[in-house]
Amino acid sequence: MVLEEGQSYLLNEVELFVSNEVYEHYPPAQPLLASLKAVECRQPSLVLTVHEGLQGVGYHDRLIELAWFKDGQKKPVSFAVDYSQTISSIQSFPAPKQGAFNQALGRKSKVILDVTGGWGGDAMLMATQGYRVTVIERNPLMALMMHEAFARAHAFVLRSGIQLKIPTVILADSISAVSSYTEDIDCAYVDPMFPPKRKKSAAVNKKMQLLQWLIGEDSDASDLLASVIDAGITRVAVKRPSYAVPLLKKPEQQFSSKLVHYDVYLNK
Repeated sequence: MVLEEGQSYLLNEVELFVSNEVYEHYPPAQPLLASLKAVECRQPSLVLTVHEGLQGVGYHDRLIELAWFKDGQKKPVSFAVDYSQTISSIQSFPAPKQGAFNQALGRKSKVILDVTGGWGGDAMLMATQGYRVTVIERNPLMALMMHEAFARAHAFVLRSGIQLKIPTVILADSISAVSSYTEDIDCAYVDPMFPPKRKKSAAVNKKMQLLQWLIGEDSDASDLLASVIDAGITRVAVKRPSYAVPLLKKPEQQFSSKLVHYDVYLNK
């Protein structure tokens, strides 16, 4: 199958317009291709554009850009996921480990399973800190964009000579799949969508807005955490906003920063 230029597609209930071709021999696109249905659509919610890199060789040099026409607005919110600049700004590798985030992952942890990939920001942070990271993401569009961002980061690392292990992306639903990826995992990282505040706060950034629009409220977050704990991973760290209660039972450990806290569950 080929995503045809000028064609609209339906991904679940999201209308997606493809502004140029994404060919079937592009491996990371396969799960997305299988999830799409061609439709007639004059006002798509999302426009996907694949930009060829300067070298134009292989998917490592491509950049996928999304334009989101929020609530039918004429001017879209546009962005791409690219971690090359993030890596280049770090002065030494591995980057320092500090604060509640790393306390939650565990002092002895080396291999992390991120079961809620999102756009991959936390996974890339872990990678720059020297962790070996596998990411599971169930939304095929987000998994494709994250895979592309990590592929570009890998190409950048090779050119720069930086010693950095780029995360691996798996398209799957963690609730049912997590038990297949527990081997050698020191800590599972769970970062579901934050529940809404009772009082409105400052506007969230555009990537988070689109994430919320694409996946909703993560109503099965408690089921996900239960599945991860039942899979027997030694340590499970859950990121929660400061105003939210734990998803399940009282955690064995909790580490807090200004805006979030991390609930840690231990399998003994």
